[in-house]
Amino acid sequence: MRKLKTFLPPLFFAAGFFSCSGSMLAAEIPSPAGTWRGESKCTTDAPACHDEHVVYYVEAVPGRPDQLSIRADKIIDGKAITMGSGPWNYDAKKQTISFESNRGLWLLAVHGDHIDGTLTVDGNVVFRHMRLTLDSQ
Repeated sequence: MRKLKTFLPPLFFAAGFFSCSGSMLAAEIPSPAGTWRGESKCTTDAPACHDEHVVYYVEAVPGRPDQLSIRADKIIDGKAITMGSGPWNYDAKKQTISFESNRGLWLLAVHGDHIDGTLTVDGNVVFRHMRLTLDSQ
């Protein structure tokens, strides 16, 4: 009589491997939490728009992996002026951060130690482009 080979252990091993590798991938994605500095430049000739040196303070929101708390300051004459603060949407898989208001959509893309972002306003007009670099800790 022929013995049947069992394929259950390799199947369980494979399931465990893929399960672990999925969680390992999530753990390998670095958090964008930290202090980011850079320039926010006007991309239109709107008279109310001025190029700015900016500092973004990014913190994780406990229990909300889909959000980050951000405070955005502009630096004028060496002094920080807070432009706003609050929760922003965070997509860890895509490494994007976004905030939508009645003024437009901020969309930031995290690339390791730098962030590129835009503010898009009505009519799909890119009003600002921002480039930030993570402060070294």
